[in-house]
Amino acid sequence: MKTHTLIALLIGLLVFAACDSKVFYDETCRVDEQGWNMDDKLVYNIDVDDTAQTYLCCLDVRVRNDYPYSNIYFFLSTVYPNGDVAVDTNIEFQLAAPDGKWMGREQGRYVDGRYPFCYFRFPERGSYQFVLRHAMRDTLLRGVKDVGLHIEHK
Repeated sequence: MKTHTLIALLIGLLVFAACDSKVFYDETCRVDEQGWNMDDKLVYNIDVDDTAQTYLCCLDVRVRNDYPYSNIYFFLSTVYPNGDVAVDTNIEFQLAAPDGKWMGREQGRYVDGRYPFCYFRFPERGSYQFVLRHAMRDTLLRGVKDVGLHIEHK
């Protein structure tokens, strides 16, 4: 086999291996470095064509390793293509064990975790909007770097 053919084959295999066909949506929103105000919203816009598919919804949460709590609460609302708004869903994730050990993956000053929270089927085609706010008691929540919405085919 010629060298250029082998290289093309290897590149093709790498591209194929890098593609994750299960991922439907993956977007991350940064939080203000000074802190996440309880009135600040993270917004994720999603265009949907397939209403028969079931999806697994997760939040990717990145906090600094000096985040002061072992958990985090969120309010998540959904705006449907027809303009209807679903009532806030309350979501809680444990970020650390009772002994203080982080449950996510530590990388330098940050701890990353992916937290599944529901299976979802989009009832209609069109543009959806997911709006996320923190639901902690702090008016200004410090230590959260960013939060991503990750949706994959079940």
